Amino acid sequence: MLARCRGAFFLLLLPLFCLSSGCRNKTDLVESQLRTKEIMYREAMEEQRRTEAQIIAMHREIEALRQGAKVTPEQAAQTFGLKRIVLGRATGAFDHDNLPGDEVLQVVVEPRDESDHAIKSPGSLQIFTLEITPQGVKTPLFSWEVGPEQLRRTWKQGLLSTGYTLTLPWKNPPTTEQVRVIVRFITADQRRYEAEKDIKVRLLPGAAQRRLEMIPDASPLPAPSQEMGPILVPTSKTTTAYRPAPLTQWHPIAPTSTQRD
Repeated sequence: MLARCRGAFFLLLLPLFCLSSGCRNKTDLVESQLRTKEIMYREAMEEQRRTEAQIIAMHREIEALRQGAKVTPEQAAQTFGLKRIVLGRATGAFDHDNLPGDEVLQVVVEPRDESDHAIKSPGSLQIFTLEITPQGVKTPLFSWEVGPEQLRRTWKQGLLSTGYTLTLPWKNPPTTEQVRVIVRFITADQRRYEAEKDIKVRLLPGAAQRRLEMIPDASPLPAPSQEMGPILVPTSKTTTAYRPAPLTQWHPIAPTSTQRD
């Protein structure tokens, strides 16, 4: 009797199990279709941005050619497709000699197009560094200039970043831990793009002491002279402040003929 009841119970629950499994399969199918459509939508948007970037680059190229600029077809897309530059995550101070302190500066410049993709845009580079004191005062440290041919050889493509990677030894080692790096990228048609980033530097031994030596000693203010007497300030509102008369040289007036008569 108990076995018959269990069998009847399972027969009653069997349609529910089939219905739930069928709903689950339909849900998985709908989710799979939605993911596929989302991927297709992203690819379409990416293709649209790429096409817009090419159109903008072609307009810039046409304007440059109208003005008489000489640009080869190989450089046209990289030159006129540039929208901005970005300092890569690998930009910072590094220690290459396993000694205390960071003795080199690494700068990674990533030219980006309208789709925010890194492109090998030709041009020259100017790098400026500023020391930032704890009080926020910015002092020029040093600058570098990199020509087009030298910059072209520094292009690197990796997993973390793709762009121009330069390793520059400090000519004047920083004396503060906070340094601002400013990069100016100049294209072949003299367009300029800038980017900046604050980095943390591990100072070389003796840098902090050298910074203290550069700061002038704060001398106390001179005490007021004791020979100066008190200054009387009138308190009455109707009293006119005394103003000394201007120093002039007096000359007597010569008598005229009418005065003699």
